[in-house]
Amino acid sequence: MATSVADRQVRISKIAGRYLVFDIDDVAYIRRHHGICAVFTGTMPQNPTQNVFLGLPIELYAEEARLLVDKKVGYIADDANDHLSRLKSLDEPSRKAYLQSLKTQRKNAQLVIDEARAQSQAKHKSKRKDKAPKLEPSESTSTKEDDTGLFDATPAKPAQVVVAKQALPAVTPTSTGQLISKGDGAAIQVPKSYPLYAYLNKRGYFITPGLRFGGDYSVYPGDPFRYHAHFMANSYGWDEQIPMLDIVTSGRLGTSVKKSFLMGAQQPVDDDNGDAAGDSRVRVFCIEWAGM
Repeated sequence: MATSVADRQVRISKIAGRYLVFDIDDVAYIRRHHGICAVFTGTMPQNPTQNVFLGLPIELYAEEARLLVDKKVGYIADDANDHLSRLKSLDEPSRKAYLQSLKTQRKNAQLVIDEARAQSQAKHKSKRKDKAPKLEPSESTSTKEDDTGLFDATPAKPAQVVVAKQALPAVTPTSTGQLISKGDGAAIQVPKSYPLYAYLNKRGYFITPGLRFGGDYSVYPGDPFRYHAHFMANSYGWDEQIPMLDIVTSGRLGTSVKKSFLMGAQQPVDDDNGDAAGDSRVRVFCIEWAGM
């Protein structure tokens, strides 16, 4: 894991064709600094409620994964292939060093768990002492005299509760960076709307899938936890003909949900001017239904 924001590299695990992020620090980082929300998927399909409370990992769309790689703040890790191939190819010293690093991580995790458990037990013990009833001296004396008169045997001590020490479960390390090679994003198949997505993200917008609003994307001026979407966006080809009916219906639909309909396209590269024409240049327009 990177030690600072400047040199952080987000590990994007490619598993079964999906792009997943498991580290909660990486999730917070890409949301706070790169405007990427992604979707919490969870790890227990038979318990869908846990997606709200225990939602890691998050799943990135192809555009989001490609954007992080293009910004050089993330890399693709093909976990399944890398683990098998690298474990088999490690020489004996490297293998021993890797296994020792796992033991060290487990030992450190065990120390943290033991310390937290001891603090919790001390806290509960102090609460029980505070809640214990305190008898007045007169009441204590009279009770003792009455008990002596009725019973000759010594009163039994309160029963002690014996707590069995539970075995510490095995700790699985969250990072296996020594075994993972950093792949680029060339193999990520992004849709044709990726240039529009990158264009909006560069200008500080948060972008989520826009299917529920009838567009490619829903565009927010800030974090969706704090703002409503301002635009519903669709991407088109530079020379693509857009039917007038699509413009009218999209404009009216956007207005009905209190959003502007945004359309954009990427200008192709000019062979004569090369990059002077701007191979990443995107033009956007907004349409609102004003009235008849």
